[in-house]
Amino acid sequence: MADISEQGATGPESMGTESGFRPLTRSERRNIWLKEYGSQDFALQAWARLVEKQNLEIEVMFQMHGLLVFGTMVSTEAYAQFYITLHEEMYREQEPGTADFLQEYYTALIPAPDQPEIGPEGLPVVFRYAHLREVTMMSAGHKIKVPYWRGKISEIDGFVIGASTGE
Repeated sequence: MADISEQGATGPESMGTESGFRPLTRSERRNIWLKEYGSQDFALQAWARLVEKQNLEIEVMFQMHGLLVFGTMVSTEAYAQFYITLHEEMYREQEPGTADFLQEYYTALIPAPDQPEIGPEGLPVVFRYAHLREVTMMSAGHKIKVPYWRGKISEIDGFVIGASTGE
């Protein structure tokens, strides 16, 4: 039978120090970043950076899992502002709490204007989402048009700058 001192060493009191949780070191964050960044399309990252930092609008076509997505690539701020305005018109009078929540949500998506180009890992910031407006999605002869679209950059298989649907 174990005495009390042995139980104390493995009991609930010691779980906080032995839980295995600790903040990642700079080296570990760097390794995670390198793995994530290594799978990115550097050219698409460069275009995303131009769109975000210089507020450019660029016609593109993305290929994603067999789907073609055409539209004008816009900044996160332009994308968010469209939805903030839309939800203000839809909810402000009848459901102001919903309007406030949606405004906070979309505002939080917008990167800070003074966001550094170098992240905490000591390496360039990776853009995770692309935003398009005036979007046409095509797949197997079907065509869908939507005003705005948001997609994960890491899921884009290919892209063409300057492409349009020809309409």
